[in-house]
Amino acid sequence: MKRFFLLAVTAIICFMPFISKAQEHEINKDQYAGLGKAASAIFFSDKRYSVSGFGELNYVHYPPGGINKNSNDLELYYTNLYRLSGFFGYKISKNIIFNSEIMVEYLHEGSNESHHEIAIEAYLDFILNKNFNARVGLMPLPIGYINSNDEPVLFYSVNRPEVERLIIPSTWIELGAMLYGKIVPDLHYFAGVSGGLNSKDFTSGTWIRNGRPFDIKFPNSVSYNAQLIYNGVKNTQLSVSGYYGPTSQGETISTINGTQESFKANVGVISGYAKYEYDRFRLIMMGTYGRLGDTEKIFELTKNDENGQGEVLGKETYGAYIETGYDILPFFMKKHKSVDGKREKGLFKKSEFELPLFVRYERLNTHSDIAESLKQYNRIENNMQILTVGANFKPQEDIVFKINYQFRNNLYNGSGIKESNILEFGIGFNY
Repeated sequence: MKRFFLLAVTAIICFMPFISKAQEHEINKDQYAGLGKAASAIFFSDKRYSVSGFGELNYVHYPPGGINKNSNDLELYYTNLYRLSGFFGYKISKNIIFNSEIMVEYLHEGSNESHHEIAIEAYLDFILNKNFNARVGLMPLPIGYINSNDEPVLFYSVNRPEVERLIIPSTWIELGAMLYGKIVPDLHYFAGVSGGLNSKDFTSGTWIRNGRPFDIKFPNSVSYNAQLIYNGVKNTQLSVSGYYGPTSQGETISTINGTQESFKANVGVISGYAKYEYDRFRLIMMGTYGRLGDTEKIFELTKNDENGQGEVLGKETYGAYIETGYDILPFFMKKHKSVDGKREKGLFKKSEFELPLFVRYERLNTHSDIAESLKQYNRIENNMQILTVGANFKPQEDIVFKINYQFRNNLYNGSGIKESNILEFGIGFNY
């Protein structure tokens, strides 16, 4: 039963495209290939340039003594987050488009710990035709669901689903090159190479998350990624994606006889999702599975000088979630219609009001399988069941107020850490 959701989602995604009658239907009409809404502005701009972006302000309430800091990643246990992202796009020519992002974020956990970070994206798109295009630079990878939909107006919860923070480390950005386009009218493809992760930064409870490069340093290895997105089923989007490559960026470990030994520590991640939208209803099912090699050597590479123990990484991981939401606002007020199809002006646009309630169930395990020689060592293991219930209020399509409560249960008790339920509040906006 532990992989029920993953197997169910994988089956739906793999077989529906072949048994369903194709119909021309695009769900993400205001999003360009592999990008969020704000990131896509330059591709739909009538001008030669565009300035856009998004922001979010989040607060997380924990019960007294309920903060689990063992992930060593403040983004996973902060109390306050402030994030502002700006995109600048420029059309060098009709077929060559430059796009960039500068994201600034500040996080803190009460008055005890804080962190600020600046992340950059910069890439060129070479647009040839609907079947064949290219993207080169520091860019988001086409994997999972959230990595291409990471702007807060595009997902319900205050924070991104835990499955797509711990198993797929969204937001996942790497230096690389990618081809994309349409194989047939309803089937989109992405295929690329990129620099890869760095295993020396891996931590037990977050799997490969802390190994994301977030820089433009030329890598020592090459990884591969690909995604297919199918829109041929009415009101539905289906996708499969994958990533494979080494995570040792030229690192070596010492052997018993004192020599240095190199290793690859290849990681493979496969993911899929199904998204259905009809009127005021939305359903998303998502699943992912990962494998990591040479975990014993990663243990040696990451040994702490103080206690002599390294990080115990899972050889296998998995995660899945199912989420559904429904806009209940029409039950309480009549839907306001826009005049002549034109968008209203001002902060509050009655024709765009939404009040969706949502519920999401997640199941994930960062240590589904562990190397036999490492089972004796202490580790931070996330073997999680998470139920999230919440609501959004959207006074217009580019602003959202969020609240949700998470019932969290870690089935692994080896670390002696009790997982606390949390209450989250957030505000997100695009501009």
